[in-house]
Amino acid sequence: MTGRRDRPPRGDRLIALFLLGLVLFNPPLLRAFGAPGSLSGWQALLLYIFGAWLAVIALLALAVERHLRDEEDR
Repeated sequence: MTGRRDRPPRGDRLIALFLLGLVLFNPPLLRAFGAPGSLSGWQALLLYIFGAWLAVIALLALAVERHLRDEEDR
């Protein structure tokens, strides 16, 4: 167990991002934004889907970049 704490988590961040994506695109949560209404002419569901998608991709890019930077430091 001590060896696990000495090395940085590699796949843990990617698994966490996958689980975050599952939660963000879960149908009950999507239904909450599927209610009628709009924000500046855009449907709330459309804004939510693209915003969540953008957030997951940005977090994925940060996680991969950090992983590559950690490997270069070794």
